[in-house]
Amino acid sequence: MTSSISVGSFRRGIVPGLLAIALAIGTALAAAACGDNLRPLEPDADLPLPICSNGTVEAGEDCDDGDQVRDPLCDDLCHFTCGNGDVDTAFSELCDTGIASGTGACPTSCDDGMACTQDSLDGSDCQASCVNAAITAAADGDGCCPPGATSLTDDDCTIACGNMLVEAGEACDTGITAGAGMCPTSCNDNLTCTTDTLRMGGTCQATCTNAPITTPINNDMCCPPGATPANDTDCAGCGDGTVTPPETCDTAINAGNGRCPTACNDNMACTRDTLSGGGTCMAACSFAAITTPTNGDGCCPTGANSNNDNDCAPRCGNTVVEAGEQCDDGNLNNSDACSNLCRLNVTAFKFTDLDLRDPHAYVSFLGCRDVTPHGAFGFSVNDELQTNISTDGDNPPDGLLDLAPTLVFRTFNQTAATQPVELHFANCTAPQSSTSCSAGTGTVTMATATYSATGTCLTFLPNTVRPYNPVVGPASGPGCFTTSAVTVTLDLGGIPITLRDARIGGRYSGNPATGLTNGLLMGFISQADANTTVIPASFPIVGGQPLSSLLPGGAGNCNCNANCGTANDDKDTNNGTIGWWFYLNFTASRVPWT
Repeated sequence: MTSSISVGSFRRGIVPGLLAIALAIGTALAAAACGDNLRPLEPDADLPLPICSNGTVEAGEDCDDGDQVRDPLCDDLCHFTCGNGDVDTAFSELCDTGIASGTGACPTSCDDGMACTQDSLDGSDCQASCVNAAITAAADGDGCCPPGATSLTDDDCTIACGNMLVEAGEACDTGITAGAGMCPTSCNDNLTCTTDTLRMGGTCQATCTNAPITTPINNDMCCPPGATPANDTDCAGCGDGTVTPPETCDTAINAGNGRCPTACNDNMACTRDTLSGGGTCMAACSFAAITTPTNGDGCCPTGANSNNDNDCAPRCGNTVVEAGEQCDDGNLNNSDACSNLCRLNVTAFKFTDLDLRDPHAYVSFLGCRDVTPHGAFGFSVNDELQTNISTDGDNPPDGLLDLAPTLVFRTFNQTAATQPVELHFANCTAPQSSTSCSAGTGTVTMATATYSATGTCLTFLPNTVRPYNPVVGPASGPGCFTTSAVTVTLDLGGIPITLRDARIGGRYSGNPATGLTNGLLMGFISQADANTTVIPASFPIVGGQPLSSLLPGGAGNCNCNANCGTANDDKDTNNGTIGWWFYLNFTASRVPWT
């Protein structure tokens, strides 16, 4: 039978079928090439595709600055540069928060497991890095025995036999080869009527005993007390007026050479005066050097100090901090951290005024009120700061100013290019006019101060301040400094605020400086941190609310809430993180520091 297919049926049946098969094969090949998750595109005319670089943040984008050029905030794929999983060194990233672990991941803890390093986390977000600074100064109780320290200067150091120091519990030290403190290897006192014994020889417990011989023994060269020629052949001739060996003296001789001693005293405090063989012709004195610290014996032996022997007076320069001393580095350099009078060469500048300049704080009370400036209705942040800095408001008073930020230079050099500086929240006595300060329990932040003879040392970042009055004042010269970036927790009118990437600058007043002027403290708090910083419940109106609710641009702020646009929004960015840059101006005066 012969089959025939008409042209019409070919067009109506076979051609569409072949096209369907081809389409199915093409779809399968595309799926195989692109992965199992590929789905045929189902465009929705009502939802346009996101376009990176159109200046609008759309679905799937973190940011969109109108271009596809990678910059510190937004990368070429419209994702935040910090957090995109790449360490962009061109924008000073040290790590990236988008990397979970391994190379490039941002550290959250900096403990290197080593007792002799001071571990700290420097910076935040993609500028976070670990600083593991070597501990070089001896300090009790920190678990570290730094190079050069011993158990005499640092209780974290173990006692070491052979280190040329006589330490607690040692009778001598094998590392000392001559003089006081040297361990005995032989105990012969050249007295015939003593039994000479070396105990614990070869160790730092080595001691000599020279016990008097009291029992008559023939031919031991000794005639002990009470012995006679009848019971000890060594006593023959004693009392005949002639010193006959092994006699050391003769009891019949009453003066001059050959007279037998009845008491021994060389008038030296640091010898142990001993009479052996008293009353016999073997009587002799010995004067052994005292090497072990012992209270009340009138002797301060070599290596002892007032801490382990009350016969010793405190002595500056012996490397041991004793009563009345603040330090003792054992050298004669009067310009280092410890003076030649064993007092700390510390220069401290306590803040005498501190004012928040930007951002301002707003609360809803009889309208939306700015409570930042001095004299604000009901409550003023700057009034509260000034009160805390200048008075003791505790009930009952504890004798200390309530807030005492203090910059401490351990070895102050006003024109040094760089020098270390510490920010203490110190214990400073009230009243402020006669205050003296010491280290408190508050945060101590280490930084490096960089000096500039002229120009501006520190000012606000572009586009981060609003036209408040007064404006933020820069830290400018002549003779100013600025610190490296650190993290500072500041009690701002009773609200603890942690500022990251914080820096401090100021101008020295006088030479030598008696104070600081043009002071500027700046730092950044992220919106996330501000949301979790809760205002103490004791505060009226705003107690229990997050800090962000006081700041324009924060959720619930009366002046500008989170959806108010940019007109009154104080929010800034820091390396892609949204938050607020805080700027505070201050002055400081030089104060005594102990």
